Amino acid sequence: MRFAFPLMIAIVYWCLDAYQAVLNFDISFKEAILLDYAQSNSLIKLAIVIAIFIIFSIQSKVKKDVKIVKKESSTKLMDTISEITDITLSPMPLEKQINTIVDNMKKNLDIETAFIGSYENDKIKILNSDASLVRIGIKKEYLLYLENEEQDNIDSLLSTSYLEKKELVDSAIKINNISYRVLLHPYKDSYSTKHIGIVAMIMKKENSSNYDNFLKKVCELISFAANLAKRKEGAIEAQNLHNDQLLSVDRQLNIPSYTRVQDRIELEIKRSQRYKTNLSIMLIQIDHIKNLSNIFTKKEIISLKKELASFFKKNIRETDMLGKWSDTVFVIVAPNIGFRATKSFANRLNRQLKEHKFSKVGKVTCSYGITSFFPKDTIGSFRRRAENALNVAISKDESSIEIKIMA
Repeated sequence: MRFAFPLMIAIVYWCLDAYQAVLNFDISFKEAILLDYAQSNSLIKLAIVIAIFIIFSIQSKVKKDVKIVKKESSTKLMDTISEITDITLSPMPLEKQINTIVDNMKKNLDIETAFIGSYENDKIKILNSDASLVRIGIKKEYLLYLENEEQDNIDSLLSTSYLEKKELVDSAIKINNISYRVLLHPYKDSYSTKHIGIVAMIMKKENSSNYDNFLKKVCELISFAANLAKRKEGAIEAQNLHNDQLLSVDRQLNIPSYTRVQDRIELEIKRSQRYKTNLSIMLIQIDHIKNLSNIFTKKEIISLKKELASFFKKNIRETDMLGKWSDTVFVIVAPNIGFRATKSFANRLNRQLKEHKFSKVGKVTCSYGITSFFPKDTIGSFRRRAENALNVAISKDESSIEIKIMA
């Protein structure tokens, strides 16, 4: 009986996904149910089914932990933990879960307000919002590295909690000349001991309730919910990536996908072999892309790639193809020109990039790997040589151009 509900959900999901496949790929329902079609991705489906069973097994463990909390805490704390457990196991989005959890804590416990924050680079971003936070003066984000002589404010407590990696901070502060007691507890990534956010409870100073174990349990539940949301997002991204590889156009950048680029390269190789014409490819990667991804948001990095794709499109010939080689690498397929002309083209792109400013990131540089097709080449050797050229260029200074030709 315990596994009946997750099994039913899995079957419903399987059937709905099969019906969607019938609509998308013009196949029979039987083929869709049995995953007997080229576009199927059984690993993603299996991962979702397994996740359902994991959730309910974790639910059992959480309920067991709740029994321990019942012995140590009051009836209100016990009921609140039970309700928060149900919230974290619900299908609602993480943002709504967090707001509901905080509302539940305020309703059931003798506290003024509470907030849940996440660590983002050098800041703590507050994830929930309501009138009680505004009334007390809680900001939307706080700096983690704070040089402040005052020790009795939220800013310094959050900074101290993060820098000293404290599991629990219990301190008195004054806000608008009113004394409050603040409890802070971090929640962690499930795969490491790294703190990924923090939970805070704010109550009147005279409140002497023991919330230590309660707050620890809340952090465990929020950590579970956050990591489950991250896995779900990862599964969706993997499915989208798989779909993009099957489609001819990358949906994010609006340029030919890797699959379509490979088809074009094979076509141009056959043409080169038949008519003895030149064929070159140039791989391009933004310099320090990993560092940029740590500084800017995912949305801003995607925006940068879109702008860069538009920049390249304006500068290539009509006979060239700009496409996606990987998540961080562009490719330009250039028929009828050799590696020397392709290098001149790369130099021109470099000069123009130095004068170009992107909307969010500002100025960027790129590294270039160039090669040309030779009669003794295979498709594999041609592609590998281009990738090797790019890797060498990336290992050098910014704006490097590396050419590799067949020995």
